Amino acid sequence: MGVVILWVTVIMAMSRAGLGVIDNRPLSYLGVNSSTARLFSIGLLLSSAGFVGFAFYIYRIYQPGRKFLIYFLIGQLGQIIAAIVPYGDNSKYRLIHTVAAFVLAFSLPLFIGSFARSQKIKPHAKLFKQLFVFELLLFVVGMAIFTQTDGIAPIGEALPAIGFHIWICIITLLPPIVLPEQKFKLKVPD
Repeated sequence: MGVVILWVTVIMAMSRAGLGVIDNRPLSYLGVNSSTARLFSIGLLLSSAGFVGFAFYIYRIYQPGRKFLIYFLIGQLGQIIAAIVPYGDNSKYRLIHTVAAFVLAFSLPLFIGSFARSQKIKPHAKLFKQLFVFELLLFVVGMAIFTQTDGIAPIGEALPAIGFHIWICIITLLPPIVLPEQKFKLKVPD
């Protein structure tokens, strides 16, 4: 649900603000544009709530270890801070917003990699490793585009998120496989 909320609100806000995929303005511009700031911030906050719920589901079902959960939650804290701290050129909090956004971006390959490493002996281990490599590639290319080019900032920002969202969709569609040694470890909610 977090993926849908985020993409719907970002696309709506981009349309309202006239922000293109090829644009000098970053996606964070949507948070200071008077016609999109509220929509963009609410979208980031609501999607973060969905992502945190998903992280706890993954933690419970796949048991990827605490590093996964810590990296995931730190990244979502970055998203929440980026949602509520203004980015604008004249904002004295611009650095906080920027650091929070980079914390989110750097958390993505960290927790996806942590998840993949924790699933080594499970049937989908190869797929999880491929998803990590894909996310890492999108992260590196996205950071290079964002920091080294002019005119395509939104693409650079979106690439790491795209890998993350594809990871969520695939994990959601795969039925969790419980190995015999895990049967008694899973906690089923009442």
